[in-house]
Amino acid sequence: MRNTDPFDFFRDHRDTIFRWLGIVGAVLVVFLLLRWWAMRKGGWKAWWRWLCREVALTANAFAAPVRAWSRHRGDLRLLVRLLRNPTTWRDAERALSAARIAAAPARPYAAIVGPRTVSVLLAGANIPAPKGIWGVVPGEDGHLWTTARTELPSATPEADGARPVVAALGTTERRCAFLDLSVGPPMVGVDGDRRSRHAVLQALAAQVDARLPESLVVVAEGVHPAFRGIPVRDAYREARRTPPRLDIPPVLVAAELPDPLPTDLDAPGLRVLVQGEGRGHVRALLTDRRGQLAVVGTPLLVRCTALGLAVARVLRHIPPVLPPAPAATALPGGASAGLFEEEPATVPHAGPTTGTDPDAWHDFAESTVGASSPARARSAEATAPAPPPAAPVSSTRPSAAAESAPQARTSTPAGPTRTPGT
Repeated sequence: MRNTDPFDFFRDHRDTIFRWLGIVGAVLVVFLLLRWWAMRKGGWKAWWRWLCREVALTANAFAAPVRAWSRHRGDLRLLVRLLRNPTTWRDAERALSAARIAAAPARPYAAIVGPRTVSVLLAGANIPAPKGIWGVVPGEDGHLWTTARTELPSATPEADGARPVVAALGTTERRCAFLDLSVGPPMVGVDGDRRSRHAVLQALAAQVDARLPESLVVVAEGVHPAFRGIPVRDAYREARRTPPRLDIPPVLVAAELPDPLPTDLDAPGLRVLVQGEGRGHVRALLTDRRGQLAVVGTPLLVRCTALGLAVARVLRHIPPVLPPAPAATALPGGASAGLFEEEPATVPHAGPTTGTDPDAWHDFAESTVGASSPARARSAEATAPAPPPAAPVSSTRPSAAAESAPQARTSTPAGPTRTPGT
């Protein structure tokens, strides 16, 4: 090496030397640029935190569509599995009915049904401590009561009250959330993102139409492009003329309120589902572009992106609202005093009892009036089959008036009719 001429060495390794000098120069330029950039951000630590944050945001932006699609498919499968099973709807109704008594004076307004448990959300200033089958999950708010689905009562405990009218809102924590439309403000307004609120209104309208009798639901124009409804003012008048059935008021579904507003908009006897803010006493449902839905003023927040498609798939499997069972105090003859006591023999009453459909009362009244003429009474006596011998219902012998009662009257299928001349 000592005898090597430096010029000859440089001439022989010129390419390698120039290559390494170029690499070192490039590294030095990059370092100087990064240092200048870092100094503008406040130092090397601040620059490193900012760089990590930007990299995470970029990765999240590329992965967000994939995660949203996966979450949507999972919510769709969950909603279809739960809403297709009628037991899910019945458990939500039974939980709300049971909580009305246990949580009084608070009022349950929503139910969250999971595979094994069901929870109810309560509204009120004075919420009592949970008792009976109810409990509060550690770490949860006292407004949320939870119980196992297998511990719910088999029968509705509030027999003489209105049945809950529940409608699915979406999913939360792998469970399905239901909103009780029979309590709270008479108007429900769906507002927020334009696409989301329209889809939620259509899903709620489909559920209400499937669960309630056909005559109780009036849909105005503009709710669904495939359904040509009537003008909103005519729809409002028709809904106002519709009488309630089974203690359930009629429901008006509209894309907007009538203009000008009716003076009796807040009058009782009508429930309104409307797109937008609504007017008067309103329960607001607010949606956003991410597919989330919040019940304003409550802690309930759900994902509703898969609600419309899930309701369309299970619409034929949605069960109707069960009518309320007649209360024990409404039984004829004072049977509520002792339902299992022996009573003296009485003439059977063929008419409907309290708590039945008003249409049945109408048919009963027409048949009673028609059967009151002498000609119809004679024909009924001639065609009516002889009644079978009744089993004794009391150990005492009936009086003479009770023995002569079957001879003085003739019982027809439409109701009791007196014989001519009495």
